[in-house]
Amino acid sequence: MPLSGDLNELPFPEILRLLRHRTGELRIGDKVTGEHFSFRFSAGKLVSASEGNGGIADTLALHSAIQRLSSEGRGSFSFEEAGVGELLGELSIPIDQILLSSLAAVRSPEGYAPHLPHPDTRFHTAVPSTPWLTEDLLAFWVSSERLLLVGTSASEIAAALGLPLPEVLLELFKLRVLGVIAPLPSRPRVLPLSVNHAASLPQLPAPPSASTQIALPEPQPESAPEVAPPSPPSSPVAAPSPATALAPVQKPAAPRRGFLARIAAGLRGILEKMYE
Repeated sequence: MPLSGDLNELPFPEILRLLRHRTGELRIGDKVTGEHFSFRFSAGKLVSASEGNGGIADTLALHSAIQRLSSEGRGSFSFEEAGVGELLGELSIPIDQILLSSLAAVRSPEGYAPHLPHPDTRFHTAVPSTPWLTEDLLAFWVSSERLLLVGTSASEIAAALGLPLPEVLLELFKLRVLGVIAPLPSRPRVLPLSVNHAASLPQLPAPPSASTQIALPEPQPESAPEVAPPSPPSSPVAAPSPATALAPVQKPAAPRRGFLARIAAGLRGILEKMYE
């Protein structure tokens, strides 16, 4: 997919971030100065670079060209895709290293003000460990990592660390371009109801005013409940007298033993005579 535009709208570090995993040739031209640059990328690496009609094989010259493109922000660019293996060159520099070099040239937030995040945009860490950073950027990362782990904004970092807000915005921009942090989804806002929308809502009946008279039913006299006549008292049960209660209980008289003995003797005599 081709990519083209102006460096004022999309700065050079952002272009490198977009080309991190793409293969093709990037051309940059400045009509004011007449400078022309060409960079070829393959499989996440810079394989060749040229300025004007000559190649850039020296590392210091390459670093100088990248810093000029990052700090000045002038010119137009275009990128054309190419197949893997089609672009060859004498260089083999990871794009992340080129990206760090370009961000090191950005020292003032004024030139990058249109590209900086909003002070209230919240970011969180996107890498599991401490990344490879420049010295200044690493110092900011170490001091703000505890806040970025839970999600924070530039305003909160500036207040917590006592740093100027523009400086914090620039450092967050660099960390985002490097992929070290990522913005959190914005929280949904509750919008107030518009006049037209409020008019379409069903209207509730108005409460009665003080002047409104409400007819109340007249109170009816209450009839006394009928009381049932008391039932006649049952006949009293006579309580036993103290003398009756204390009288001893008489036992039946036991038969006398002499009378029984005589009857038994008579029966014995009759039986003896019968069996003689």
